[in-house]
Amino acid sequence: MRVHRNRHDSSFVVVPNAAARHNQLSLAAVGLLVRLLSLPDSAHVTIEKIAEQVEEGRTTVARAFRQLEAAGYLRRVRAQDPETGLWSTQSHISDIPMNTIPTVGGPDGRSVGDLPKGEKNQVKNLLPKPLPKCDGDEPDAAGVQEEEIEDQQAQAAPADAETGRAAAVLAKLGDNDRRLTLGTADVLRLAPLAAEWLAEGHSQVKLLTVLTTRLPQRIDSPAALVAYRLKTHRPAKPVPAAPKATPAPDTRARCQQCDAVFPAGVIHSLCKTCSADSRRDQAATGAEAAGLLAAIRQRRESGTFAKGAKSRFIPAAA
Repeated sequence: MRVHRNRHDSSFVVVPNAAARHNQLSLAAVGLLVRLLSLPDSAHVTIEKIAEQVEEGRTTVARAFRQLEAAGYLRRVRAQDPETGLWSTQSHISDIPMNTIPTVGGPDGRSVGDLPKGEKNQVKNLLPKPLPKCDGDEPDAAGVQEEEIEDQQAQAAPADAETGRAAAVLAKLGDNDRRLTLGTADVLRLAPLAAEWLAEGHSQVKLLTVLTTRLPQRIDSPAALVAYRLKTHRPAKPVPAAPKATPAPDTRARCQQCDAVFPAGVIHSLCKTCSADSRRDQAATGAEAAGLLAAIRQRRESGTFAKGAKSRFIPAAA
């Protein structure tokens, strides 16, 4: 067999031989890997969408996805959106098995795919380095005493709440992405930088979002990446919300009977409802009094009551 290869300047994908000749991957899985690597970043891909574009059915496509995930070329991460609270699954595809990528620190020995280790790379180290100490130097007694006093004060001082919250966020980075797992020493070293974010008013969710979104395909040193983002990706200081103004007192007139509020500028003693009820009560009382007076006149005219008597049982005055 003679292989004819052409040079392409654009619209091409590079696949390593280890993936193209993988013995544990079916031809459908290898073809699916090539297809996924050719798609742009942040492309929306599902099993149903791929099955609609190829002749293989959904079962074959789903089996190919499982083979790629088992071989380490595909990784699915389920995360929650900090703004909406909705859960979603993010798929990561790589041309090399992701289960072979180191999770903490840089690789030992030769740095694969990177510049040779030397003086040029020393300036890229973003982590603070401890000051060198000379073995022959002996500190004087005053210096030793001052250091002991500072150590005692540091131990006696209460732990900073913001530094503790920042350290908790940094310790949970590996839960969002395994490649961002930090050791205890790195968490303690980077916690003061993250605490500055919280001191400015940024929330823990904002800090976690900035450190875990739009990550590079390969992370050799998670501590250096986190330190770089803490120093260069800090958002603007949030503006504090204006305090709510105290509402003005309600000076509108109210009904004296039911305490209903009158419109602004209207002053009455009773509202319409209470006024109508009062008029009905007055009308009923007046009608009752008029009927009683009419009955008294009628009985007087009939002789039942003597003129000037208060009762029929009391005789009229002489």
